[in-house]
Amino acid sequence: MATPRSFDVVLGGGQADSGTAVLGGWLGIKQRWQVGTPQERAEILTQALQFGAEGLALVQAATTDSSPLVRRRALQLLWTGEQRDSYWLMDHLGTLRGHTKAVSGVLCNREGSYIISCGYDRTIRLWDRATHQMVQKLKEHSDLVTGIALSPDQETLVSGSRDRTIKIWHLPTGEVRQTLTGHCGYVNSVAISPDGETIVTGSQDSTIKLWRVRTGTEIRTIKAHTNLVNAVALSPDGKTIVSCSWNTMIRVWDRETGRLRWELVGHSARVWAFAVSHCGRFLFSGSRDRTIRIWDIVEGKYWRELEGHKGEVRALVITPDDRYLISASFREIKIWDLTTYQDIHTLRGHLNVINTLAFVPAQMLLVSGGDDYTLQLWGIPGNL
Repeated sequence: MATPRSFDVVLGGGQADSGTAVLGGWLGIKQRWQVGTPQERAEILTQALQFGAEGLALVQAATTDSSPLVRRRALQLLWTGEQRDSYWLMDHLGTLRGHTKAVSGVLCNREGSYIISCGYDRTIRLWDRATHQMVQKLKEHSDLVTGIALSPDQETLVSGSRDRTIKIWHLPTGEVRQTLTGHCGYVNSVAISPDGETIVTGSQDSTIKLWRVRTGTEIRTIKAHTNLVNAVALSPDGKTIVSCSWNTMIRVWDRETGRLRWELVGHSARVWAFAVSHCGRFLFSGSRDRTIRIWDIVEGKYWRELEGHKGEVRALVITPDDRYLISASFREIKIWDLTTYQDIHTLRGHLNVINTLAFVPAQMLLVSGGDDYTLQLWGIPGNL
């Protein structure tokens, strides 16, 4: 056991070693604050709030501390639920472990009470957000699961897999209602229309297929690309489909007719991910070339580029007010202010590439999944 320092504190119970000052309550808080490391002082701030006005004054003073870690913790503790633009205060909240291979997809229900993930271990897993415990494991696919989508009523889950099938699940019971076949290559991406009636899938066979949720019948096949379709996304009104291929091409389609609206060319390497603004005008694309490009999909024009990631950009989400973009790459997540086009905060915690993101606005909860087999939870401490 290390020799105690003259300023070490015992806050309760047990016999103190010789040379240890036995200090409790507010006196102990103050002495530990004066001599602690930045990590120790950040932890002390939470305890300080238990001591009324004196503790609050200490936390307020800590917002100008020389340590960035201490300043951040002080600001987090002073944050209130009304400050909905405080994304720069987000921090790590916890880790979900259970997948035995890379996590390829993640989503949450509207309330953020549960999380659904899928992975290369061929499973779909349901997690209780409050307890961080897995509550259900669905394993019906015979190959890795590439993507998942949840219907607006939150009862229908759709999954795509390298086994070339799409499965429609009744989420409350965990039962497979239908298995859709028709693609002659891997199913790489799935999406559900805002009305919950139509499934859109993209495949290794270079096509996009549209399916009816209730009957499982195929509505239309779009011969979308000359190479595999890596990802598909729908606009918020459900009228527009966006797809990308490994040849760097992004294409924008009319969902009702299947006609091509625009070809968007600009990335220098394959495109991995999309996000469509909630206003429906702008498309954000993330690429292996480490950039994010913004496109006007009403006029079919390039808008601007965001640079800052050190690795390929694999996942994107946009906040409901279209003010912030969240992007994921190798080991890092960046939050961008779209009024200034600057990244305002970087989150680190994954040990490998981050493949997928989900965001719950009501809870300011962000969930990420990656090649390190984990799901990481991010938010403002004390807000959930």
